[in-house]
Amino acid sequence: MKNAQEMKAGNRLKVLRLLRRESLSRAELAERTGLTRAAMSLIVGKLLTEGMVEEAPRRKSAAGRRPVPVELRPEYAYTLGLTISRTGSDAGVADFRGRLLCREAIEIAGLTRQEALRRMKACLCGLMRRCAPPSRRWLGLGISTPGPVDVAAGTILNPPNFEIWHNACLAAEMKDLGVGYVFLENNAQALTMAEKTFGAGRASRSFVLLEVEAGIGSGIVSNDRLYAGWRGFGNEIGHTSIDMNGPRCDCGLPGCVEMYAAVPRVLAQARKRDPRIRSWRALMDRAAGGDAFCLELVKEQARALGTALVNVINVLELDAVVLTGDVLERGEMLRAEVERFLNQHAINRWLRQVPVLLSPLGERPELMAAAGIPAEKFFEGLCQAVRVRPDRPKRKRLESKG
Repeated sequence: MKNAQEMKAGNRLKVLRLLRRESLSRAELAERTGLTRAAMSLIVGKLLTEGMVEEAPRRKSAAGRRPVPVELRPEYAYTLGLTISRTGSDAGVADFRGRLLCREAIEIAGLTRQEALRRMKACLCGLMRRCAPPSRRWLGLGISTPGPVDVAAGTILNPPNFEIWHNACLAAEMKDLGVGYVFLENNAQALTMAEKTFGAGRASRSFVLLEVEAGIGSGIVSNDRLYAGWRGFGNEIGHTSIDMNGPRCDCGLPGCVEMYAAVPRVLAQARKRDPRIRSWRALMDRAAGGDAFCLELVKEQARALGTALVNVINVLELDAVVLTGDVLERGEMLRAEVERFLNQHAINRWLRQVPVLLSPLGERPELMAAAGIPAEKFFEGLCQAVRVRPDRPKRKRLESKG
């Protein structure tokens, strides 16, 4: 049974999570949380005193006194984000509302692991100096990389075509930045958290995200929380088999959906017919123009993705599907085909239709998603803001939250 202190902390976090999505008045917050208006006034008053929230301009009202909305104060604390991919690295800083304030590309091609780490640390230290929050508070550093990763240990395991980073414990490597908390996450799951807060997942308490690119990453949100499994391996939909007699995947399983629906696999099939089709856009241009062969390739890809999604929906009965990655470019045709297949075959098709949505976060949301990892932990009560001395970001001289 929760004690009074735990209940107060839980109610406070509920309020902050609601305000993370939108500005709300005290009355609206009371209604959504089930708390009394008096209790809500106390919570909001405390948050205002601490500088976490601020009052926004009054809204227009038909009659009577206009309600005063409350929203997160952007300057309360910042987060660092770092992405590492097979093609390069990006770093940036986001404010308390999740808005990217600055970003910087880091050239790491051809470097050894230690050389790349030194370059990334130098970039992050520079960002901490140039983009420091007025409060000096940081929520931490979020790092996203291809999976699989061990999120508990902060270690990249063995992603294919990513050998330079195999078994790298990035959380430990980045501790000497002095930013407090360092979190490592599979890039698809980081995108899923961003989608839940800012994108197509805002309207759903449960959904599955598929990132369709060189591979197929995925993430599942259930009851408004990211499902991660024991140590972060609970979302590998791309490595579920749809043909036990199919080609063997790098993971060792035959017939993984990635073998049929990842973008390079689809393009390889297209180039057998026409070597000039070298990009996803070129393929979709052909399909949109009525090319029967390219249209059939898109439908085959949709059937492969749809088969995996039917399995997920039949087991978990989620509310929606979100597609992201390279397939966002001219993605409406693929989206419609996946939705059609899914709703023709899901076991609950007689009761409801499951929408398939394209992510609205844009073409390069990875850095925003990485910077959002520490924020997600903060709003779940799993970390606190720490104050970092602005003149020496490399040293572990931290003050407690104040």
